[in-house]
Amino acid sequence: MSGLNVSCFLTETRWNVTVLFANRNSMLEMSIHSFESSLYYNYSNPISCAVVEAMHLGPKKQRLVEMQFNRAECGEEQPYVDDWVLERIRKDEIKGEMSFVVGMKLRVSYRTGILGWDYDLNPHCPKLDMQLVPSTGNGGVIFDHPKIVLPPFETLQLTLDQILAFVDLV
Repeated sequence: MSGLNVSCFLTETRWNVTVLFANRNSMLEMSIHSFESSLYYNYSNPISCAVVEAMHLGPKKQRLVEMQFNRAECGEEQPYVDDWVLERIRKDEIKGEMSFVVGMKLRVSYRTGILGWDYDLNPHCPKLDMQLVPSTGNGGVIFDHPKIVLPPFETLQLTLDQILAFVDLV
């Protein structure tokens, strides 16, 4: 994160979040359609957005994607941030710590041969705790290892069961 200044919050603050998208399946091709991601303060208050281009992942392939949350990525429609949210962010800035959550709604297509399936997935992203450098507006996450973002188990299980059923028919 860089440029945090509550008085210029929506115009200058930038968050860079690197996400590894992985296709762990050895038979299926996977395509993720272009999508908009939101950055939430306290789980339910959107404060910024990022646009991610479409990508294709072959079997057992992965791709690192840097999501850049900033005003330019939101286009003309900025998330509205209530005054009370800005006040809480200001207090967190003074404390030197704050937390965010990345929200994504993905349209994913799976293919094997001539068969294909499309799914809407809403991955659960864990909270990102940030530590701020006093008076600089800069900060970084407070954990040593990558956090895992997974689609809800029910959706993932349904997806895998349906795909396996179709693959067995082939």
